[in-house]
Amino acid sequence: MRFLPIAVSCLLLAHSSAHAAAWDKPGWQLTFQDEFDGVEVEAAKWVKRYKWGEAQINGELQAYVDDAFQVQNGILTIVGEKRTATYAGQTFQYASGVLCSVLEQMYGYFEARVKVPAGQGMWPAFWLLGTNGSTGVNEIDIHEILGHQPSTVHMTVHWGTDYNAGHQSDGSSWVGPDFSADFHTFGLEWNPDSIIWTIDGVERKRHTGAGVPQVEMYLIANLAIGGAWPGAPDGTTPFPGLYQVDYVRAYTRVPDAGVTSNGGVTATGGATTNGGITGNGGVAVTGGVAGSGGAIATGGVVATGGVTATGGVTGTGGATGSGGTVGSGGTVGSGGMVGTGGATGTGATTSRGGGCGCRVAGTPSAAELMVFVILVVAWRRRQRH
Repeated sequence: MRFLPIAVSCLLLAHSSAHAAAWDKPGWQLTFQDEFDGVEVEAAKWVKRYKWGEAQINGELQAYVDDAFQVQNGILTIVGEKRTATYAGQTFQYASGVLCSVLEQMYGYFEARVKVPAGQGMWPAFWLLGTNGSTGVNEIDIHEILGHQPSTVHMTVHWGTDYNAGHQSDGSSWVGPDFSADFHTFGLEWNPDSIIWTIDGVERKRHTGAGVPQVEMYLIANLAIGGAWPGAPDGTTPFPGLYQVDYVRAYTRVPDAGVTSNGGVTATGGATTNGGITGNGGVAVTGGVAGSGGAIATGGVVATGGVTATGGVTGTGGATGSGGTVGSGGTVGSGGMVGTGGATGTGATTSRGGGCGCRVAGTPSAAELMVFVILVVAWRRRQRH
């Protein structure tokens, strides 16, 4: 039986956890993603114009053109240049770009990692706008940064009947590092009753109450030049201005699928019936079912109707995986279900639905566990002799 430790080690190594992907976010499901790993802007993901049409707004001085984008080495760059271009039937002295996501959704989490341009008149923004045809003002500015103040982030929600009348807003600014010196991550969590802004993973603003949009919205990334707010470029403004985007991602919240009945207690996604309890590692039932003279140690694992041989003993720290069984009729399967009186052992692990949002490899099957129990019983009997 010297092969037993090797067999056990192989079984455990075969089911070690996999690494989570960089975009995995526990509790959220990815709905939109662009890592900009190609060589051009993907038409299946972005529109190179505002969806509502063309018009000069906010006194801006740039024309939005289709050739203002570069995609290279996993980075999208929106290039703002000092050159003549036409837009909305007018001729402008500057050219730049705007991208609108094909994705439209209500509520969720939205994130981009960006590096902004510095310089008088530069006005990069990452924001959400209500879909065409939606009623009233629906706008959330995840970040706006003025080129002459590259350390100040402006975060705003706009609402009301229209922009000219009945327009209301709640805006805040936060002074941090020079956002033109390196990449930083700007995130927004939009719920039915709240909006939360984060910068590099830290909450910097929260809005609740009136004004939270209740319509589908889409993402916008653009580099404006000039306008009533930042003012026009001057002799100090470096050209070209580069608004660089490492990635853009959007998520929707995973619904809480937890089910509890008759006093059962479970984690999100699990299900418990008739008083079954899953807790910190679980507790083996005293006097759990075993064969003649059999004994079950704390945390032992026994398959449905499983019987250990005379004097058989299962060890501490048993684990139950997909399809595994516990106690009299109790089963733990994909989605974490515990039957009547079922109990999981110390350190027992349930995958898929056990409340962990990270990626994990499959846990041992019932057949593997039965082999493991038989090996342990045989080894213990050999030790006695």
